[in-house]
Amino acid sequence: MKFSDLKNPYILFSSGFGVGMIPVAPGTMGSGFGLCLYIYLAHFYFPTLVIYLLLLVLLLIAWIAVNQTLKILGEGDHPEIVIDEIIGMMFVASVLPADPYWAIAAFLLFRFFDIVKPYPINKVDRAYKNAFGIIFDDMIASGYSIVLILIARALLG
Repeated sequence: MKFSDLKNPYILFSSGFGVGMIPVAPGTMGSGFGLCLYIYLAHFYFPTLVIYLLLLVLLLIAWIAVNQTLKILGEGDHPEIVIDEIIGMMFVASVLPADPYWAIAAFLLFRFFDIVKPYPINKVDRAYKNAFGIIFDDMIASGYSIVLILIARALLG
């Protein structure tokens, strides 16, 4: 993919507004962008329901954008597509207390699950080379991260 491809609105959104074009660790950069974006939005004190509705709308838009992007780029989880990491990290951030240590832990947990891909993430990643698979494997990684964070918060809290 070239920077000129960002003129296409589907590729622009799928790449996290160009974050996915960063040549080193684009998924990690996308996750970091998602965490920063969530922290920024959290400063507006939206009710939790509004945040989850926003994330669900973003998921729908992401599915459409990734689906259209794959028609252009071809099947497969292209490294430039990072909207899945952005939204996945935002879901994880939604359960965090306002503490940088929790944010760092959440980021590392999410990246661990997204990179290592334990069961069933690995099954989804291998079976679905479409928009569903690209997005859903990150949502499972997000779910794993959320569960561990909630357990840690309960034990430490």
